[in-house]
Amino acid sequence: MRYVLLAEEMKYCDNYTIEKIGIPSLLLMERAAMEMAAEITLRKGQKSRVLIVAGVGNNGGDAFAVGRLLAQKEYSVTFYLVGDRNKASKETNLQITILENLGFSIHDNFPKGEYDIIIDGLFGIGLSREICGIYREAILKVNKLHQNGAYVASADIPSGICADTGKVLGCAVQADLTVTFAYAKAGHYFYPGREYTGELVIRSIGICGKAFDDKEVFYHTADKEMLQDMLPERKSDGNKGSFGKVLVFAGNKEMCGAAILCARAVFASGGGMVKIMTPKQNRVVLQKVLPEAMIYTYEDVPDEMTVQEAYAWADVIVAGPGIGQSMQAKRSLMLLLSLGRKPVVIDADGLNLIAAGEELQEIVCAYEKGQIIMTPHPGELARLAGKTISECKENKREAVKEISKHFGCVVAGKDAVTLVANPACETVFLNYAGNDGMAVAGSGDVLAGIIGGFLAQGTTGFEAACLGVFVHALAGDEAAERKSRYGMMPTDILECLDDVLKEAEGKRSL
Repeated sequence: MRYVLLAEEMKYCDNYTIEKIGIPSLLLMERAAMEMAAEITLRKGQKSRVLIVAGVGNNGGDAFAVGRLLAQKEYSVTFYLVGDRNKASKETNLQITILENLGFSIHDNFPKGEYDIIIDGLFGIGLSREICGIYREAILKVNKLHQNGAYVASADIPSGICADTGKVLGCAVQADLTVTFAYAKAGHYFYPGREYTGELVIRSIGICGKAFDDKEVFYHTADKEMLQDMLPERKSDGNKGSFGKVLVFAGNKEMCGAAILCARAVFASGGGMVKIMTPKQNRVVLQKVLPEAMIYTYEDVPDEMTVQEAYAWADVIVAGPGIGQSMQAKRSLMLLLSLGRKPVVIDADGLNLIAAGEELQEIVCAYEKGQIIMTPHPGELARLAGKTISECKENKREAVKEISKHFGCVVAGKDAVTLVANPACETVFLNYAGNDGMAVAGSGDVLAGIIGGFLAQGTTGFEAACLGVFVHALAGDEAAERKSRYGMMPTDILECLDDVLKEAEGKRSL
């Protein structure tokens, strides 16, 4: 997995590299400048007019050094320092001195003129208070130039964005490109910071990851190159039984679509066998649409003996999509959860029944830790937490961690940025893939089935949830490319899932 850091974690890593390893801060600054200058030259021609907008901290030093390197490549560069030079960091002061020794002038008022490129180095990841005064004025002028066509590149993070939460601290630079160093920061991915970041490029500059050998990091994530190593192994001599049997408790008398989507997703993610437990009204449709699945139907409440037999047959349970919130659905879910300790994915109506019922909550809390995976959307997350949606969104990480610890479950809090919490550790998986086209009814049913399919192949609860969320999002991105974000359907995500897994499988075989 790849780390996504908070501001304090990045500072700790910087200090470790400088103080424990012995790599000078100025050398790290030069490397950062070289990487950012290289990204600019890849995108913009040498005849470009560049404005450096720098603060007095080390982020400003990065930006000044970038400007110097671009000037050496015959870009026309103007330098602007925002703030009191007497308060500049040692490294930034040295960068200014170098520029002056080379004959460059440092402006102390916003330079008039036309610019093709703006390098933003006002504030780095340490910003924690709202921006005002001359700094606010500078950001507003940068954004005005951006609106008029200037290309804006931010060093490390767009100035004004909180590195931990992605919040806008009063105002923020709207960047086309952000070049960050060593690791992405949480604020690059959380909204609205993600919208201000533009294209995110992560570059190595020699900062030492050994700092985290004995320190747990708040967030980690995955990228597409890691997918082949995350997938469960497929044995050549395997059979339908060895790839797992999944019991899907889904659908009600008026709704069988959730059962179809969920069961199809189990098969699409590699599960070997599926049995659907659903009201009898759904039998004909299911047999026509999904003949691969076995079906157990019932009148009002499933027969206890038959449920016990289905439970004994299954390796994994997926429960909740489209079951409704009737007393019958509650009794059925209680029966399933009280039968044993097999891995269970609970979604949709199953989560709302748990949030509303103390008996179900007691059963869930008594389950073996980490064996239940909950997949709530923001409304369901709020109901489980006993809070408002806005309260949960204010600190999403704490909300998913709180629910995970309370129930002893893995919790995948679905949202524009999905977080997956594990009751056994503090680290949270942050999924940055996916798009708003996936915000459509049925998308969550597909996710529940994908996670169930990976669980059935022997993946552990937390790993299956992280993998399922990531693969589901990648399939959604593929579907958006094919269909557009406006016209996507859950079935499009299912169809694109095969392409995502096929690509990863091909890389694994190389």
